[in-house]
Amino acid sequence: MIDNQHGKKIQNMFDRISPRYDLLNRILSGGNDMRWRKKAVDMLGDLKGKTALDLCCGSGDFLTILSEFYHSDINLYGADFAKNMLNIAHSRLGLDHRRNIILCQADAQALPFADNSINAVTIGFGIRNVTDKNKSLKDIHRVLSPTGKLVIIEPSIPKNKFVAFCFGFYFGKIMPLIGGLISGDFQAYKYLNKSVEAFPLPDNFCQMMTRAGFSNSKAYPQLLGTAVIYYAEK
Repeated sequence: MIDNQHGKKIQNMFDRISPRYDLLNRILSGGNDMRWRKKAVDMLGDLKGKTALDLCCGSGDFLTILSEFYHSDINLYGADFAKNMLNIAHSRLGLDHRRNIILCQADAQALPFADNSINAVTIGFGIRNVTDKNKSLKDIHRVLSPTGKLVIIEPSIPKNKFVAFCFGFYFGKIMPLIGGLISGDFQAYKYLNKSVEAFPLPDNFCQMMTRAGFSNSKAYPQLLGTAVIYYAEK
């Protein structure tokens, strides 16, 4: 499925930290991650009777929000490359008794969906871990319907220098320590800090979405710019 060593390394890392991933997201974001997800879902408009894909779905946060809002009036797919994450999502969502949610193990750079088959795509804190982001964005554009929408949430380095310094100290020193102590995997949370530093700045990422074929690409800073909700339309 993942055909490069870097991708396999990240895949294995998320499999390792999956048992504590939800707890750590809540702690490290101060509980804001779910609020940002709900705001992102609101940007997608009415999805009743439509189909949505949560890519890099992890343990199913976006799927939980969409399912609670629309119940059985939406068709949901969750895709992730980490099998252990999908196992947690399966249990959390009670999929033994649900027919409108389907999980699949998939590479974000080669999605197993037909052209124009998805009305909305969500990605929460995942695309920065994709090796070829341009390829992934182009494939997301391919599977989206002609009026489809994309929302992405990622941490970001704030523009304000003082806030950026505090953010850098937190993500560089505090987060790896807390994450390592709770998960038992210090290297994983050191990597996650580096992945935030390496991710494009908001304006640059909006340009990437536009080059992938999207229109109306926008960035909405959250919490003093420490996170960004990205929005784009096909």
